Amino acid sequence: MTQLPKIAKGNLSEQVYSTIRASLMDGHYEPGERLTIAAMAEQLGVSITPVREAIFRLVSERALEMRAATSIHVRRLTVAELREIQIIRSHLEGEAAAQAAHKISRDGLKELTDLQEAFTRAAASDPLNASRLNREFHFRLAEAAGMPLLYATIESMWAQMGPLIHLYHLNTPTRVLASGDHGHYPLLRALAAGDAAAARAAIQSDIGVGSVMVDWLEAKGAGIPAPQDG
Repeated sequence: MTQLPKIAKGNLSEQVYSTIRASLMDGHYEPGERLTIAAMAEQLGVSITPVREAIFRLVSERALEMRAATSIHVRRLTVAELREIQIIRSHLEGEAAAQAAHKISRDGLKELTDLQEAFTRAAASDPLNASRLNREFHFRLAEAAGMPLLYATIESMWAQMGPLIHLYHLNTPTRVLASGDHGHYPLLRALAAGDAAAARAAIQSDIGVGSVMVDWLEAKGAGIPAPQDG
C-alpha cells in the first residue's frame, strides 16, 4: 500500500484531501486499487473523519468510486472516458499554453526546462518519479497562464487519469519517454519565442500522443500484452 506523509496541524480536511488527490495525480495508486479509510488515516496521522470527507470529495470528482459503504476504489477509466478527458485536456491545456506564451517569466521558463530535463532522466529508471515530473510540468504550464479556474479544471482531469498515466509509463519503452523528440521540447521553444499559436499546437500535439495510451488501454482490456521495448 502507498505510504502517505503525516499531516501537520491546520485545516486537516483540506490537507488530507490535497495529499490524497496529489497521490492520485502522481500515480501512487493503480486503477482499481482498493483504499481503506482506517489505514489511510493511520498513515496520515489523523482521525477517520477528515479522510472520509476527502474520500467523499474525490468520489464526487470521479477520481474514486464507492461501491459500498466501506468499499472505495480508484476508478478504472473506460476507453470512452479517457478519450473525452483527452479532448477536454487538449482544449484547456492548449489555451493555457497560448496564454503562458504571453505571460511566462524567464524564471518560469527555466523551471519548465529543468522539469523536462529531470523527467528525461527519471524516465530511464524511475517511472513513478517520471509520472510526477510530467504532471508537474503540465501544472506549471497551466499556472503560468494565470487563469485559476482553468487550472482547477485541469487538475480535476489529472486526478482522474493520474493512475492510468503511471501504468502507461511503466509499460512504455524507455526510449520513447526519454526521447529528445518528446513533445515538451517544441512547447519550450514556442514559449521562449512568445509564439502563442505554436505553444498551443505543441501541447495539443503532446496530448494527442495520448491516443497511443488509449490504444494501449483498449489492447489491455482485450487481453493483449502491454507494449514492450523491441
